[in-house]
Amino acid sequence: MSLDDARRLVSGYVDHYNNVRLNSATGYITPKDMLAGRQQEIHAERDRKLEAARKQRQIRGEQAA
Repeated sequence: MSLDDARRLVSGYVDHYNNVRLNSATGYITPKDMLAGRQQEIHAERDRKLEAARKQRQIRGEQAA
């Protein structure tokens, strides 16, 4: 491997780590989102999605009965 290959690989890893990878220590939020202060917004959106899924399961259960 060349130095350019190594730089490309490290750059890709750092980008993935900061922008894609969800970190369990921070509530499954990316480091980028934590630094931007978006954790409350992200958690609120997750809560909305979970509640919608619960309602859908309840409706399907009632229809099946």
